[in-house]
Amino acid sequence: MIKNLRLHDQSLFFLGSTGVVSGIFLTNIFQENTIFLLLFVCIVSIQILFFFRSLFLGLLFFFFCFSLGGYMSLERLQDIDTITTLFEKETVFFTQEVRVTGTLWEKLGETEKSARYILRSVTLGTEKLPEKVGILITFPDSRHKSIDDIIAFTGKLMLPRTNETFDYRTYLLLDQVYATTFATFPDKSGVNPLKNFAIFIRETREKLLSIIEDIYPWESAKLLEGILIGERANLSTETKANFNASGLTHIIAVSGFNITIILIFLSFLFRSFPAILRLVLAFVCVGFFTLLVGPQMPVLRASVFGLLAYGILLSGKRMRAFSMLLAVAVVFVLLDPLILNYDVSFHLSFLAVFGLLFFGDFFTRLFSFFPKWFGLREALAMCFGAMVFTLPILVANFGQISIVSPLANIVVVPLIPLVMLGGFLSLFGALLSSTLGIWLGFPTWLGLSYILQAVAWFGELPFATVPVQLGEYRYLFEIGYYMVITFLVVYFREENE
Repeated sequence: MIKNLRLHDQSLFFLGSTGVVSGIFLTNIFQENTIFLLLFVCIVSIQILFFFRSLFLGLLFFFFCFSLGGYMSLERLQDIDTITTLFEKETVFFTQEVRVTGTLWEKLGETEKSARYILRSVTLGTEKLPEKVGILITFPDSRHKSIDDIIAFTGKLMLPRTNETFDYRTYLLLDQVYATTFATFPDKSGVNPLKNFAIFIRETREKLLSIIEDIYPWESAKLLEGILIGERANLSTETKANFNASGLTHIIAVSGFNITIILIFLSFLFRSFPAILRLVLAFVCVGFFTLLVGPQMPVLRASVFGLLAYGILLSGKRMRAFSMLLAVAVVFVLLDPLILNYDVSFHLSFLAVFGLLFFGDFFTRLFSFFPKWFGLREALAMCFGAMVFTLPILVANFGQISIVSPLANIVVVPLIPLVMLGGFLSLFGALLSSTLGIWLGFPTWLGLSYILQAVAWFGELPFATVPVQLGEYRYLFEIGYYMVITFLVVYFREENE
């Protein structure tokens, strides 16, 4: 009886999660025609019930969850329409200038010609917008501008430009950014007050960045900032392009890979502790790291998925791993239904953890000739496990595949744990003495220099990347790829059992 109850619970969970996800996914596509979609699903359900009446409760539960997902997605889409209408009203359909006041919330990047920030707590003319609504604002430079500055300027707002290969407007809407603008000399009217803990986190981050820049040369410092805390805004355009071409961008962005490296270190340090205490300590350390980097949604997702995978590995119960991953994914999707269709970082985070769990052991055996020191073998295995599952998403969304990526990862990734460890040691040493920090950071600087040289060499190869234009066959490619991967997962699972 208990066994049947468990199967029933699993069936309800499967029906509920797939119903919510399907409702959100299809509503995001059909949008205004969602009511016709619901009627179609209802009619199909009735027809199925006519032949299979024993499925009544299951189909009723699925239809309820499907409708719930559709409702959540429609609510999000209606919020977007409401905010967009306010922008259009205050700017007369984006044709006239308007007085804008807001708080600089986040710095996105800086080049020789411009610096980009997100402005939130926005007031357009006399209309106060919801606090989370943002504007992407570009300045000639970042001088005399700091996060939490309250600024005001008069300018013309624009809708984000999209093209055939990239829906830039939807990409910004995922971060609640509705318009873009340029400003030259804004007026600074104050600083947004912060709570004590937020001030502590901000000062700690700025202190760490200052120490890194004091210890290491400029380019090495910027690379270490990217590896340790995801600060890659000041990397040169050429260096970023080389990282993209060589398939190594994941080491300078806070992703599941960085979280995995940190968890490997913590697992090594606390290996003699009970499993529950190790998980609690991991949660505290990763939580502080997430706040230090900046609690943006992609970082938060990477941390949650990483901790979930770590908990599954500690428990040794991988049978329910997919159910737990799916449950967490459904929660994130309910928080913002748009991410299911349009947020590439969400897809990559989910699939990377899936690959880590189901292909990690395979690649660990494959790279058994690598030493276990400081988690070198585990880091490389996790990297390739994630790469297997994220490859079609990268190809379909970025229109290219890095031919040199596998070799570049083998050459560079084993050094990342050592660089992270050396970087942390040099930071702690510099707190005692700047000279000690420099001496401790010397081996790390050698590693950083090697990584920069390797990335430049791989990235500048004429055949480093191959353009892949899938066009209308994009979804067929993704479905076919994941059908093969699913077969392999099931096959290896049965072999292990």
